[in-house]
Amino acid sequence: MEIRDIKTHLSILTVLNSYNLKPNKNNMLKCPFHEDKDPSLKVYTNTNTFNCFGCGKAGDQIEFIQLKENCSKHKAIIKAKSLANINETIPPMKQENQEDKNLLPRIAVLSKVAQDSKASYKRTANAKDYIRSRKLDPDKLEVGYIGTDFGKTWNKQLKESGLQLGILKESRQNTIVPKFKNCVLFFTKNEKGQIIDIYGRSINPNGEGKHFYLNGKHQGIYPGYPNTKTTKLILTECLIDAATLEQQAEINENYTILSLYGTNGFTTEIEEAIKELPELEEIIIFFDGDQAGNEAATKTAEKLKAINLKLTITKVETPEEEDINSLLQGHEPEILNHLINERKPINQEQEQGNDTEAPPEPSQLNTETPDKITYSENQLQFIIWGGIEKDNIHRLKLNLLVQLKGDDFRYYQDDVNLYSNGQLQRYIKGASEELEISGTVLKNTIRNLKSQIETYRLTLIEAERKALKPKVYQMTDKEVRAAQAFLKANNLVQNTMTAISKSGLIGEQQNGLLLFFLYLSRLFNEPLHAIIYGKSGSGKTYLQTKISECLPEESVRTITSLTENTLYYSAKDFWKHKLLLIEDLEGVYNAFLPLREFMSKQSISKLTTDKDAKGNNVQKVLMVEGPICVSGATTKSNIYEDNANRSFLLHIDESPEHAREVMDYQRKMQAGIVNEAEQQKYKKLLQNTQRLLRKVRIINPYATMLDIPECVFKKLRTNMHYLRLIEIITFYHQQQREIKTDANGNPYITTTPEDIAWANFLIKDSLLRKSDELSGQVRHFFESLKSFADKKEEPKTIYAKEVREAFRMNPMSINRYLRELENRGYIQRNGGNRKTGFEYEIKAWDEYKKLKSGIDILDEILEKVKAKYNSQNKPKS
Repeated sequence: MEIRDIKTHLSILTVLNSYNLKPNKNNMLKCPFHEDKDPSLKVYTNTNTFNCFGCGKAGDQIEFIQLKENCSKHKAIIKAKSLANINETIPPMKQENQEDKNLLPRIAVLSKVAQDSKASYKRTANAKDYIRSRKLDPDKLEVGYIGTDFGKTWNKQLKESGLQLGILKESRQNTIVPKFKNCVLFFTKNEKGQIIDIYGRSINPNGEGKHFYLNGKHQGIYPGYPNTKTTKLILTECLIDAATLEQQAEINENYTILSLYGTNGFTTEIEEAIKELPELEEIIIFFDGDQAGNEAATKTAEKLKAINLKLTITKVETPEEEDINSLLQGHEPEILNHLINERKPINQEQEQGNDTEAPPEPSQLNTETPDKITYSENQLQFIIWGGIEKDNIHRLKLNLLVQLKGDDFRYYQDDVNLYSNGQLQRYIKGASEELEISGTVLKNTIRNLKSQIETYRLTLIEAERKALKPKVYQMTDKEVRAAQAFLKANNLVQNTMTAISKSGLIGEQQNGLLLFFLYLSRLFNEPLHAIIYGKSGSGKTYLQTKISECLPEESVRTITSLTENTLYYSAKDFWKHKLLLIEDLEGVYNAFLPLREFMSKQSISKLTTDKDAKGNNVQKVLMVEGPICVSGATTKSNIYEDNANRSFLLHIDESPEHAREVMDYQRKMQAGIVNEAEQQKYKKLLQNTQRLLRKVRIINPYATMLDIPECVFKKLRTNMHYLRLIEIITFYHQQQREIKTDANGNPYITTTPEDIAWANFLIKDSLLRKSDELSGQVRHFFESLKSFADKKEEPKTIYAKEVREAFRMNPMSINRYLRELENRGYIQRNGGNRKTGFEYEIKAWDEYKKLKSGIDILDEILEKVKAKYNSQNKPKS
């Protein structure tokens, strides 16, 4: 009788009953193959199959018996026959024919999976973006993609086959869903080139798990069976590493590439395929640069030597904590060729004829699971539950369990501070009595354990310290040459303004260039700061973000909220020469006092009380150092006056023309006609130019001739801002200026009239704002009001009602602005009442023109500077 006859006569429920297992009304039961608190094994009575959603075990009646009895398949068949009350002798299986019989439906189903998933991949941008993020060409890979709706249109037979293979699964709501949801699929192939297995890599960072496989053992080889003419073969640890090498033309031309299924994934099928390569001379092992990868390389080399002693086995020295794909992401592709060319033979130590046993390796702390650290020495086994305290270096408090090896029922567990002699003695006494062992042995073992824990803790602390340090970007030679050429070209400032526009900033060229130079001041010991004003939705954060994208990533700290303690408890140099980008100043209102001091003094300190190791109160000074450049955006122009006095004030262009320009750009973005690659190129160029700038002393020989308008409020601070802006522009030109030396031999560069001219161009609007007693919003309203009144016939009086209708503003805002203008004498109320509306007359028509004319003193002084410069640099006759 054949196996299918046994399956026909035997119900899965009969098998379960024989083990006293009974499913509930939903055909669910607690899985007998793993510890299961809630029922997770589903029984399918219509197909006589089962599937556990917890451990993944699945199969039919015979496979259930085989798993439950932990026996061979033949014994499971005999057991199934007895349960089905069949007495005929079961003929032995013909292995080869049976295998072919089982594979045909698998190949058919996987062919359908490949067809549907490849079509889905072509339609799914996220899948292609994931492949691009791995620095792979999405159009050259043979991959598929499974989304949330995969398999919904399949017929019943296909779905049942998908469940059996593990491509589909049944959810707790009794619906069939894809097991490989949101996964990019890689296909392995058999000797005939047919797809025989799949590997799924999740592209969802928040999903449960990253790696997915079909039920049962791994089958097939990726990217395919090697050519019989292969002489040099590269083995990788995983499929995506093999795909990475396969896309490198030079490597693919000179080597055959084959992937394992992880560090323990050297399958029998791979071994047999290698045996069938008669011309094979060398196998190159290119695994990950971690401990697991190095150990797997050694084990794999031993297996390969067993295949053929004449084979040359070499190993690529992968950098620590890197793999093939991560190397491609962080470096140029040439690094892969370089590492392969530098491969070294794996030395196989021969111990034949050497009867001397090597000394046992010293016991090592096992920290693979940080919350369950283990340590073994002699007959003792230790477990540290909950990890190791890192913050307080003055103590070593652990939850420590100790037991004898092989005896899980006798143990001693307690909290103990290994730096406290009293606690340690009590722990040793209690453990030695409980386990009936020598206290001296236990004491010496704990001393060794403590030493290794201390080393491990220092490693963790150092890793955290390194993680806080920003990664320094390493420019390529090509990038360095491009940045140098940009800095040395004529019209540097004009070119920079153009580059900022091409990086994606729409309009706002003057504000954008000024902000760029203000952010550049972070490299000075006394940086400048910026506050950007504008209505909600006017583009404040957009301007700030676009300019910050032109800065090196390691120089920017972006926040949405900030507390006072956050500043004081930062690492000492966390903010040094950095730009603090505040998306909304309201989010840091509680930190304004220390932030103001930080902006002015470039360092802040705070006296606080803490506990020492003995629990005593001690005074502690928290010190944080700058310099720091601060930039923030806000809709409120009056609340932040103290901070505004320390900053350049930039007002967003809220004109209809600018709004139309922005909307036109938004339409082009949606139409896909904006060259985003070019924008990225200019951002990278501007970032690299700043990476080349070096600290140099600036001397402005014309500083004594400069002045600012009398109408400017707080002249002392504003004058310093003006001089500092000139200094920044000069600093930016350092690669174009002659390096001079003073009487003491100190190098410096000098300011030119061109630097002053650009500073005047950029600062005029800011000076005008600081000279105006009206806020930006009120000034904009008043100028619009004058234009509205000027169009009217005499008498040029206006009513609040008609202003409200013309301007379409909130009535409360209009009333507030009119009241402020009236109080300051800019307008006068001539009549009217609350019911019919008040009548106003404008009294100050030309005050803003006079204010603007006062700013023109900058141009007059510039002409004098140019005259002096020309006389000093006049060619000698």
